[in-house]
Amino acid sequence: MSAALALMPEPAAPAGHAAHPLHAFDRIWPESNCYVDLWIELLHARGLVPEAMLGFTLRQDFEGDQFTFFKPFAADLERLYGLEIQELAIYDSLESQAAVQVARGNPVLVEVDGFHLPDTVGTTYGIEHHKTTIAILGLDRAGRRLDYLHNGGRYRLEGADYAGLFAPALLFPYAEFVKTSGSALPASALPEVALALLRAHRAKAPRANPIAAFRDSVAAWEDGFLRRPLCAFHAYGFNTTRQLGANFELLASHLDWLGAATGRDFGEASAACRILAQEAKTFQFQIARAFARGGAVGLATRLDRAEAAYATVFAALDRSLD
Repeated sequence: MSAALALMPEPAAPAGHAAHPLHAFDRIWPESNCYVDLWIELLHARGLVPEAMLGFTLRQDFEGDQFTFFKPFAADLERLYGLEIQELAIYDSLESQAAVQVARGNPVLVEVDGFHLPDTVGTTYGIEHHKTTIAILGLDRAGRRLDYLHNGGRYRLEGADYAGLFAPALLFPYAEFVKTSGSALPASALPEVALALLRAHRAKAPRANPIAAFRDSVAAWEDGFLRRPLCAFHAYGFNTTRQLGANFELLASHLDWLGAATGRDFGEASAACRILAQEAKTFQFQIARAFARGGAVGLATRLDRAEAAYATVFAALDRSLD
């Protein structure tokens, strides 16, 4: 490795990075969204416990045209792990300023074009332009190499991909950096703080069942919506069924971890979360078939089990929190 490659001191080298179990291939949704996924791996790379932060998933809602693009709360990250998120005010170039931050041990979170990310081979790499977030852990400006986290793994890119990623643009991208502002909680204190955060997020959860609102939205589809190109289905599925299903599968993992750590029985709520995650995946396939045939008659009624599972999650959770 070139001496010019500035790397964070904490994480292991890319070759030694094994994905966290939250990204295991046997999960219903091995990936959620780029921002949550990179935080899971960023915390994992630092030897921290990603499951502790996931209470925020209780607050997901249907926003009229999508399910909440769920993200960890900055205040939770600072309280649990002593990590602070700051906006990177780019005034020179993303490349030069990212180099400054990673040399200081601060990962840079930035939206980039997946067209240039070799880890997306077979989907967007060299095929189509797609916005996604990565965490830059190291870069070698002279050698044009980048070390980064994306989705469920840690990767490197170089050469033309490096040049494409940092190519001049009309507008600077939005970027953040992560700095250490305090100490992570010790393992003994983590569960009780996570439980307190879960209670706080429960108090801010949607008052009405968002699956019902989603069903109404699906029922209002016009046939023209289903005659769009297949890429429209992929975008719709990512922002609806995938966000819903992945959110609740992660909530199940959070409850499993919290139950084991505190002795509370979250089993019923966790099981209902996984039913909801599976129903979301099933419904995604049903949407795909609706796109294929250009009609969605009766489709909305197939969300009944998902709606019931959502209600069970919160009823069971409330009993466990009493």
